Amino acid sequence: MPRNNRVKVFSLKARLAELRIKNMEVKRLIADELKRPLPCSLSLQQLKRRKLELKDQMLRYDGLLRTLSALSPSQSPHPQR
Repeated sequence: MPRNNRVKVFSLKARLAELRIKNMEVKRLIADELKRPLPCSLSLQQLKRRKLELKDQMLRYDGLLRTLSALSPSQSPHPQR
């Protein structure tokens, strides 16, 4: 895989990891809100919308990573320098 594509893959993987962390945080916030005696429906709506946005972004980055890996030639066990 050319160096430029490796950098792109690394960047995409890093961004995907960040999105997964944010998604877990939003899930925790939703759970915390639901534990309250009277959960705020507006807060829940906003949090759920954010969670869906994060999910869409994660799917987009995952798709990009799959495309890049499908386009790259098979790596030989002994890469040339």
